Amino acid sequence: MRNYFLDTNNIKGDIFGGINAGIVALPAALGFGALAGLSPVHGLYGAIFLGMLAAIFGGTKTLISNPTGPMAVVTGQIILGLVEKLGLPEDYSISDFYPYLVIIGVLAGVFQIVLGLAKFGKYIHYIPTPVVSGFMSGIGVIIIISQIKTFLGVTYETSGAYDILANLPTLIANADSVSVMLASSTMIIIYLFPRITKAVPGPLVAIVTVTAVATLLGLHKDYLIPSIPQGLPKMSEQIAIFSNLSVMFTGERSHLVSYIITSGLYLAAIGVIDTLLTAVVADQFTKEKHNSNRELVGQGIGNAMSFMFGGMMGAGTTPATVLNIKSGARNRLSIIVHALILIIILLAAAPIASLIPKAALAGLLITVGVSILDFEVFRVWRVIPKQDNIVMMTVLVLTSFWDLMAAVAVGLIMAALIFMKKMADVVEGQSSNSKFDRLVNQLIDTFDDPKEFKKHVIVKNMKGPMFFGFASRFQDSIDEMPNVKAVVLNFGGITYMDQSGLYTLKEAIARMVDRGINVCLSEVREEEAHLIHGVKIVPDLIDEEHVFSSVEESVMWLNEPGHLDNVFAADDELYIPSAYTPNGDGINDEWELRNIGKYPNCMVKIFTREGKEIFSSKGYKVMWEGFTEDGKNLPSDTYKYEIDLYGDGSEVKAGKVTIFR
Repeated sequence: MRNYFLDTNNIKGDIFGGINAGIVALPAALGFGALAGLSPVHGLYGAIFLGMLAAIFGGTKTLISNPTGPMAVVTGQIILGLVEKLGLPEDYSISDFYPYLVIIGVLAGVFQIVLGLAKFGKYIHYIPTPVVSGFMSGIGVIIIISQIKTFLGVTYETSGAYDILANLPTLIANADSVSVMLASSTMIIIYLFPRITKAVPGPLVAIVTVTAVATLLGLHKDYLIPSIPQGLPKMSEQIAIFSNLSVMFTGERSHLVSYIITSGLYLAAIGVIDTLLTAVVADQFTKEKHNSNRELVGQGIGNAMSFMFGGMMGAGTTPATVLNIKSGARNRLSIIVHALILIIILLAAAPIASLIPKAALAGLLITVGVSILDFEVFRVWRVIPKQDNIVMMTVLVLTSFWDLMAAVAVGLIMAALIFMKKMADVVEGQSSNSKFDRLVNQLIDTFDDPKEFKKHVIVKNMKGPMFFGFASRFQDSIDEMPNVKAVVLNFGGITYMDQSGLYTLKEAIARMVDRGINVCLSEVREEEAHLIHGVKIVPDLIDEEHVFSSVEESVMWLNEPGHLDNVFAADDELYIPSAYTPNGDGINDEWELRNIGKYPNCMVKIFTREGKEIFSSKGYKVMWEGFTEDGKNLPSDTYKYEIDLYGDGSEVKAGKVTIFR
C-alpha cells in the first residue's frame, strides 16, 4: 500500500505538485459551487472528498478531481429543473431542493461505479471529436454568459443565456462600478501575471490581491461570497435524507423519480466524458497509461461521498492536473496532498476565504470559460471537413442556448448519419477501380479471348462494412448493372455485415438470378457463410459449386468451357487452364490439367519466354507448382507449354500459361 501512494524517489515533486494544485483548486472550487446555483462551500467540500477518494480508488496517478465547469453547468440545469418540478417560490433557498440533489448526486456516483465495473471506459473514444468540442465550447459560452450579471454587479432577473444577451444593454446601464473594477482586475492579473513569473499561479495571485483590496476598502458583505463554515462537514443530514425517501416521493412528488434517475445518468455521463478526457491529457504529459475503468469507479465513489458530506459533483480537471504534473508530480501522493491543502484551508482559513468578493470569482470563472473554448478548431477551421464543422457548431449553439442533453443527442445523431454516409461512399468507391480490379484484369488478359470474357463477366469487389447505410447504394449499383452472363461477388474485403446488408444482398442476388445471370461468390469467410446459408442464399439462389475460396478460382472456373452459360462440357474432355496462382493457400497452387490421366504416356514441358525448359513430367506424374526443376520459385510471368499427348509427337498441344503470385 505504501508503494501504491508513495515513490520515495519523487516525494518532493509529488508534494510540491499537490500544494500547487490545491492552492489553484480553492478559488475554482468556490466559484464552481456558486456557478452551479449552490453555495461556494459546496464546491470546496466537493473538491476535498472527491479529490481524496478519487486518489485512493481511481486509475490515474496524477489526475486532480474537483468541481469543473461542465459539471457545475449541468448541476445548475438540474437544479433549475428541480425548482420547477417542486414548484418552489421565487425566494427559495438551497435547503428546499438540496435533499433531492443529494439523491441525484449519489445516484450519479453509483452509475459511474457501475460503468467502471462494466468496463465502459473504453467506449468514451467512440464519441466523435466534433461533438465533444462543440459541447465543451458551449459549456465555456454558458460560463462566460452566466457570469455577466455578477461581473456587472446587477441583480436584474433574467433566465438563460439568450435572455442575458438580449438584455445586455440594460444590464450594462445598471452596472455597479465596484463590481466591474474587482472582476476586471481579477481577469487582468490572471492574464498578465504569468508574464512576470509562472512560479506562482496567476489565479491565486488575482484572488488574493483583489480580496486584499476589497478588505482594505471595507466593502459591504453583499459584495462578498457567503461565509464559509469552519470545520469538516458531517453526514448526519444526508443520512437523514435517505431515511426519508418514502416521504420525499409520495403524493404529487412521485413523478420526480424519473427526473431523479435521468438526471443522475446525465450527470454521471458528463462526468465520465470530462474525467476521461483529462486522463488522456495526463497520459500525454506523463507518458503513462491510465486505467479508465478503475478511474470511473474512483470517480463514482468520490462523487457519491462528496454529496454525502454536503459537496457537489466533480470530475477530472485539466488545468489543475497539468499544473500538478508540471510541478513534478508523478504519483497519487500529489492528489492526496492537494486534498489535504484544501482541508487545512477549510479548518484554519475559512474566515479569510469568506472575504473573497463575488465579482472576483466571476472574473476567475470568465477566464475559465474562455480556456474551455476550443480555439484550436477555429484555427484549423478551413482544414477540417465541413460536415464536422457543422456538427461542432450545432452542438455549440444548442448547448449554449437550448439544452445540454439535447445538444449531445443531436450531435451524436448528426455525426452518426454523416459517418454512415461517408462509409457508404468509401465502400462504393472501394468496390471498383481498385488495385484488386487491376489484378483481376491481368488474370483475365491471359485468357484466349479476354475482351469477350470481360464483356460477359463483372467481378465486384466488396470492401468495408456492408450495413444499412450502404444497402440502398449497393442495390442501386446492382440494378444499374449491364446485361452480363455472370457476376462474381468477392467478399474478401467485407469487414462486417448487418441484417440490412444481408437482406439487401439476398434481394440483389435474387434479381440477378431472375435476369438469368450466373452469380458466383468468392472469399466468403465463415461469419458470412453462416449468414448466407442461414437466409438460404445458398443453396436456394446460388449453388454450392458457385462458392469459391478465391476470386482467381472463380474467374478461372467461369473461363472453363460451358461454365459461363451453365452449360458444362463433358467431364471426360481435356482442359488446360491458361493461368493459376501458386500462392501457398492450397487453392490453384498447381497447374491442374483435367483428364490428363487419359494420356499415360504424355510428356508435359514448361518453357520460359526465351524457350528455356524449366519443367518436364512424363505422364504428368509430377504436377507443376510454379517451381523450376531445382525447386526455385518462378516469378509472376507468362510461360510456354507443350503437351505431347501420346509421347510420340503425333498430337501436341502448345500454348501459354500465366503465373500470378
